[in-house]
Amino acid sequence: MYIKPIRWGLLTLILLIVSGCASFVAHNPEEIVRQRVNERWDALIEGRLETAYTFETPEYRELYSFSDYRNTVHGVGSWRKIEIEDIDCVEDKCVASIVIYATIKLGMGFEAVESDARAKENWIHHSTSGQWYHISDH
Repeated sequence: MYIKPIRWGLLTLILLIVSGCASFVAHNPEEIVRQRVNERWDALIEGRLETAYTFETPEYRELYSFSDYRNTVHGVGSWRKIEIEDIDCVEDKCVASIVIYATIKLGMGFEAVESDARAKENWIHHSTSGQWYHISDH
């Protein structure tokens, strides 16, 4: 007789824990920005600039056309990968510290050079759309 209420109590407790974990993951800005940084850089590395452009804020895209954006992107074809060292978020702003790895071709008679550079990217949570966007230096 007392087994059924205990089962319902345990089931309710498990559901609360699972939904609480899902809520934490969904609202963890560091993890969301980490995913967005990786998606943006995957697009840049693969030369899918139209996709990379969508990671810029709506305000940026209102001011600058895709053609303007494309003219500011240098490195397609030489970038190989990125590593995210750290993401630091305060309220609705995050800074992603990344390492960009590239292969630089110097020209005829020279071997390609492997290089890396550290960079910081600024990201902002857009209050209207609820999405995280890259803030361009352009």
